[in-house]
Parts: sequence; C-alpha cells; structure tokens
Amino acid sequence: MDTPSNIPADAGAGAPPAAVFEDAALLKRCRDGEMAAFGPLVTKYQDRVYNTILRMCGNVDDAEELCQETFVKALQHVATFREDSRLYTWLFRIAVNLTISHRRRASRSKALSLDSGGPDGERSPRAEDALPDRRRPGPPQAAAESEAHRRVLDAVDALDEEYRAVVVLRDIEEMNYEQISQVLEVPVGTVKSRLYRARCLLQKALQDLRP
Repeated sequence: MDTPSNIPADAGAGAPPAAVFEDAALLKRCRDGEMAAFGPLVTKYQDRVYNTILRMCGNVDDAEELCQETFVKALQHVATFREDSRLYTWLFRIAVNLTISHRRRASRSKALSLDSGGPDGERSPRAEDALPDRRRPGPPQAAAESEAHRRVLDAVDALDEEYRAVVVLRDIEEMNYEQISQVLEVPVGTVKSRLYRARCLLQKALQDLRP
C-alpha cells in the first residue's frame, strides 16, 4: 500500500499522525474503486457525527437520517475531496450544512403547520431521550436535574443556526477554533465572535439556574 505523502493543514490539531495516514490510505483505496474501504471510515466517525447532529437538531429520528445522509453524500463526493483538511473536518462540514438546511426547512414547515392548525400526534424523540442511562438520583434531585437539563437543551435549540453550530462544535465536540473555522468555512475571528455572542445569549437565558 502506498503511504500518502500529503498531510492536511489541520492534521496536528489533536490527531495522531497514524490516524491521518490511515484515513488518507482508505480514501485512496476508495478512489481506486474499492468502495468497501469507506466502511471503516463510517465506523470510525459515525458516533461523533451523529452526536453532533443530534445536539444541533434535537431529534433522534432526524439525527439518524441526517447522519446516514452525511456519509452517503461523502461517499458520492469522495473523488472531489481535496484533502487540504482532515477527513473528519470535511465530514463535519457536510453534517453541519445538512443539519442547518434541515432545520430551516423544518422551521418553515412548522410555521405553515401552525398557520393551518397542525396535525395531532405523538412527540418525536428528542436529544435527551437518547442520553445513556446512569444511576438515578432521588426523585426531588432527579426532577431538578431533568428540568435544568431540559432548559439547557431548549436554550441551545433556541439559538440561531450559526450560534448553535459553534456552541456544539466547541463546547460539546471540543474542537479548537481552527477546526471550527474549517468546518464552518468562516474566519477564526468570526468563530470567536459567534461563540462569545452565543455564550452571552445562553447565560442570559439560563441566568436563573445559576446558584
């Protein structure tokens, strides 16, 4: 197997060199017609991509569908990936763009539904429904923690798309500013200003939760 000689510009941002070479080698095999080589990449990144989408859209069913769509789209365009950034940065860019587009369509549909009265039905599963079970506290503490958690999720969900994206990528996915800049395709200064504004909005929305 040939060893890739080009290392992406963000390869040093928390990524072991071996992982970067492994991704590049698998991509080369895909481009050479071995589409099965894309499977290990899906396995490697699908949980991180799914969790980020879930935090951005707040709905389990939508997150699963958007995650699948992300990897389908990536496979369809693998030949055009320039490798000037890490593969996972590219995957997150696709995922974030798909999620933002989905939310905008959903907002328009919701507005139309409200105008027409909207259909009755069961609540769609939300992000908190997908959280792993942990040792449960006593009823009063559990109720308080559940309410606080719901308030935080609702506050993030209420942010405009550009603010929500930077909060999720920075505070949940723990990307650095340069990585977020590459995912969102905006300058680092824009990332910092959006994050500052988003945190101010969250602090204001959640100020009554502070001890």
